[in-house]
Amino acid sequence: MKHRWVGLAILCALGVFGRSARGQTTEQKSFEAKMFSIEAISHFGKDDHRFAGLTDAQKRSLVESRNNLIAMLQAIRHRRDVTRYASREMVRKYGSSTALAASIIDPETSILAAGVSDFALVDKETIKLNFFAVLSSEGNIVISGKAAVLKETDSGWRVSGFE
Repeated sequence: MKHRWVGLAILCALGVFGRSARGQTTEQKSFEAKMFSIEAISHFGKDDHRFAGLTDAQKRSLVESRNNLIAMLQAIRHRRDVTRYASREMVRKYGSSTALAASIIDPETSILAAGVSDFALVDKETIKLNFFAVLSSEGNIVISGKAAVLKETDSGWRVSGFE
């Protein structure tokens, strides 16, 4: 009977410590989200006439191309395969995921955040997205702006180049 009480006391203690550690992790995440979140001060491309002129298919294409670009930047950040987000021509040009990622950003640079600031519907199968990235490079925070050209393929929108 004494062993049961000791065992029960140990389980209770572990439960208290576990909840405390979990609460600390949640508190830290909450603090980080509040402290380091990026706030939009104003919106890019806010033009009612421009939005009204877009078809549902164009809106869908713009969002899909934006999602592919952001996914590519996230893959670069987490050192995952970026070729799945690029066109066949771009993959052929660089030969490997590492070389493709290195052509976009220096290996010692980290992408902290990214967003689209403007777009252009070049033609039915081509979209140009102007975007910015907040980077950490050698201890400094830097903002970089570029344009990504995305082509529609049978498997979705793929990055075909940067300007």
